[in-house]
Amino acid sequence: MKQIVFICTGNTCRSPMAEGLFRARGGEQATGLAAASAGLFTQDGFPASANAVTAAGELGADISAHRSRMLTPETAQGARYLVCMTGAHYDRLCALYPDCADKVFTLLPADIDDPFGGDLEAYRRAASQIDAGVRSIIERLAV
Repeated sequence: MKQIVFICTGNTCRSPMAEGLFRARGGEQATGLAAASAGLFTQDGFPASANAVTAAGELGADISAHRSRMLTPETAQGARYLVCMTGAHYDRLCALYPDCADKVFTLLPADIDDPFGGDLEAYRRAASQIDAGVRSIIERLAV
């Protein structure tokens, strides 16, 4: 099954929430795409931030078992779509993997602010934006 990979910086806040919300909203079934997430600047194995777990959970997505992973060339090449949280992520991804540029997108037209280190309200705002973007993706890609 092809993947839709959500991309952010550290893979502990925004992209895990997007992955979890995509699953929670039935995105895998509706689109035939397996949800995954990765970071551009991270190491493998970090848990999702506590506030990300809480904010996603309030919207019905359980990301408590998430562990960060660095985006690898294999993951980028194998993905059907690479969905970024910001324009800067988009630019970096296209520079790293120019042959993947046709499958790189941003989740929303505007950047989703990084809530890392912020209070729960910052995570809730990010989760709400991400949820809207995920719902839109599922609607557009439903088979």
